[in-house]
Amino acid sequence: MYILNLEDDVCKHHKICTALKNGGLGIVTIDRAKNLEDGIELIKTKNQQNQPYDLIITDMWYPEKDGGEEIKSGEKLIQTVKDNGWNIPIILCSSVSYRIPEILGVVHYSENGKWETSMTSLIKNLENNH
Repeated sequence: MYILNLEDDVCKHHKICTALKNGGLGIVTIDRAKNLEDGIELIKTKNQQNQPYDLIITDMWYPEKDGGEEIKSGEKLIQTVKDNGWNIPIILCSSVSYRIPEILGVVHYSENGKWETSMTSLIKNLENNH
């Protein structure tokens, strides 16, 4: 499974990677983009190589461009994926609870929560339906 994680916080990215690798999901390859511009470029490149991502995990707040300030880039990413017809499931992993019905799911990230179980359950369901 090829996953793109859009996350500017390196600690949170590593926790997501650990949760996925320890979640019984089999072989998982995780690319990381720290801003929206780089993430969209990675998606385009993988699509051109006929190796599209199987899943995108995105935060809501991160820079649009390298060195920029944090904005609601997660919303822009979701809209860009939809507008381009890229059929890639998206999980939003954020410390703020959001409701976004058009994506695979939302995981409420917290230091003390059970977010890891929620995330791996969503991905296992995705794998079982493909």
